[in-house]
Amino acid sequence: MFESIDLCMANSFLYHTDFQVQAPIITYKGPITHELIAKIKGHIQQVFKNTKVHYKLLAIFIELAQNVIVYSEEQNMFLDNESVGTIIIDERDDCYLLITGNTVNNEAVVTLLERCEYINSLDRKGLREFKRKLRSKDTDQKNKRAGIGLVQMALLSGHGLQVMAERINDDFTYLGFCVKVLK
Repeated sequence: MFESIDLCMANSFLYHTDFQVQAPIITYKGPITHELIAKIKGHIQQVFKNTKVHYKLLAIFIELAQNVIVYSEEQNMFLDNESVGTIIIDERDDCYLLITGNTVNNEAVVTLLERCEYINSLDRKGLREFKRKLRSKDTDQKNKRAGIGLVQMALLSGHGLQVMAERINDDFTYLGFCVKVLK
C-alpha cells in the first residue's frame, strides 16, 4: 500500500506563495478523526461565534476535513488506521484561508483537478445547476459526495477552489486545497 516516501517533500505545497501561512488560527498535521473534527469545530464556533463568517468557515472546514478522512491514502497504522492529513485555518487582512493537504492515489488526481477547474469556471447560477445535476445522477456514492462537496465549498466561499498537486511517486500525489472566505 503506502510506500516509504519523503513527506517533507510532499508537504512543500505549503510553501507555495498562495498557501503560505501568515497568521495561523489552527494548524494540525496528523491523524484526522471525527473526534478531532468535533474539537476543531468547537474551537471555530468559539473563536468566530459573533462573526458573519461563522457558518461559512464551519461548513467549509467540515467538508475539507471529511475529504481528508475519506480520500487520504496515508494512514496512521499505530492506532486505528486513521487517515492522515494537514488542516490549517489562516487569517489574512481581508479573509480567512482554509487549507488542507493529504496524500491521494494518482488515479484520482486528474479527474479531481478537471472537476475543480470546471467548478471554478461556473458562476453562482451554474454552480447551483451543477449541484442539482450531481444530486440527480445515479453514480458511485463516493464520487458523488466529493463533487457535491466541492460545489458547496465554491458556493459558500464565493471564490474558486485553489488546488495544488505535487506528485510523490508513481502511486501517490500530495493534494492541497485552499478555500478563501472573505471577512
